[in-house]
Amino acid sequence: MRRFTVLAGSCTLVLAAVLAARQRDVLKTADETLTASAIKTLRFTASGATFSVGQNFSPNEPWPRVALKNYTAVIDYGTSSIQQELVREMGATMPPGGGVPFTGELRQIQGATGNYAWDMPVPEDSEAGSLPAGPCTPPEAGGTAPQTAPAPEDQLPCILMLWATPQGFVKAAIANHATTTRTKDGTEVSFTILGKHKMTGIINAKYQVERVRTWADQSIVGGMLVETEYRDYKDFGGVPFPSHIMQTTDGFPSLDLTVTSVTNNPAVEIQVPKMVRNAPPAPVIVHSQKLAEGVFWLTGGSHHSLAIEMNDHIVLADTPNGEARASAVIAKAKELIPGKPIRYVIAMHHHWDHLGGIRTAINEGATIVSAQLNQAFLERAATAPHAIKPDLLSISQKPLKLQTVNGEGTLTDGTRTIKLYTMSGFEHTADMLLVYLPTEKILAEADAYTPPLTPATPLIAPKVPYAAALRDNIQRLKLEVRVIAPFHGGRTVDMSEVSAQAGSLR
Repeated sequence: MRRFTVLAGSCTLVLAAVLAARQRDVLKTADETLTASAIKTLRFTASGATFSVGQNFSPNEPWPRVALKNYTAVIDYGTSSIQQELVREMGATMPPGGGVPFTGELRQIQGATGNYAWDMPVPEDSEAGSLPAGPCTPPEAGGTAPQTAPAPEDQLPCILMLWATPQGFVKAAIANHATTTRTKDGTEVSFTILGKHKMTGIINAKYQVERVRTWADQSIVGGMLVETEYRDYKDFGGVPFPSHIMQTTDGFPSLDLTVTSVTNNPAVEIQVPKMVRNAPPAPVIVHSQKLAEGVFWLTGGSHHSLAIEMNDHIVLADTPNGEARASAVIAKAKELIPGKPIRYVIAMHHHWDHLGGIRTAINEGATIVSAQLNQAFLERAATAPHAIKPDLLSISQKPLKLQTVNGEGTLTDGTRTIKLYTMSGFEHTADMLLVYLPTEKILAEADAYTPPLTPATPLIAPKVPYAAALRDNIQRLKLEVRVIAPFHGGRTVDMSEVSAQAGSLR
């Protein structure tokens, strides 16, 4: 019996050694096949499409597609640096769903190296408002700055994107002592990078990286899956590289590239802009403007909110961008309206930039008021695991309290009344709520009308139908509006301005 045990133990050790050698052989052969060790820097160009993540027309539809005329990625694996330059194209009409409106060609550069990341629109325009999000930008941000600016929230997604490239994945797998498992599709390779971020991939029978999965923290859905497929490998001047790259984010297409050229070991110098390197952390600032007694427009960032005082509580419209902004907005509302709890938070629509702080609102104990269409998505958000970056709700585990609106709704304390109306004929989203105070004649709206620099500054073509939809809904509902509080832009407006800007569609 003892001899049998010894032999069994020896067999186990031999089998483990064989499996370990086989695992090393898979990565070694993939390294040789893709010439990964020989590649220190890489440049590839492509065209295709980006997709506006978090901006679908309704919660279960794909992200809106935006044509990508040119895409260039420059990578330095030795310094863990990446720079992406892209030229997007948009006609006079936006695709159904969200995303920052623009027209014509728009060139942007997004870079990351070490602990830094930045956005660099070309040409820069400090008065443009938000520009479309880069491929690495978290969807709760809603867009990028209109001038060169630090983008610390982009650093991790960009670096993960770098190591998800085929050669980068093999390098990272070897460096991080990956484990391998045989599957029906090939060999699954798994490892942890940067201390806590899991990456898995499939190396096929030709020893090509076929698929890579990474998970990024997202303020609403938690550990968000980003999956990249590499298809149709070709020899690009001695570099085996996929000619088609398809990426999905949270299950929907987010990047679709047809590769046109690959350059092996080009000279690369990715420099952090001086103003980015020297920039202090951006503070979260909330300004307030009193629109009527007990009604405050909360600004100071790219996305705004509205705080409304009731007899014994506060109603807050929108907690945008993420936990930091939402917490600051909640604190400001309590400062302006002291001694009262926030009992209701109106989630005006499901787009991830405006909904980014919804878990903070749930943690506050507020009842979330939103369109009925959003019920399943809000239920998912309330229970989504946040293991990568635990948030306040992960700790408190407070349950979702939800009140849905089907077309029209009312919040009242017997003295002040808040009316909620679902917009119709609005191509930006299917679930947009207008917040209207009939006594004060104040209307709060998100994304339908963003004031330009002056009332006389014409809207760009894609924004005109949005303004027309707002005007048409106000007329349809027979609302008497004195002040419109937009949730983007630097000023309140009146009905005459909206009507004038939308006049070409009458």
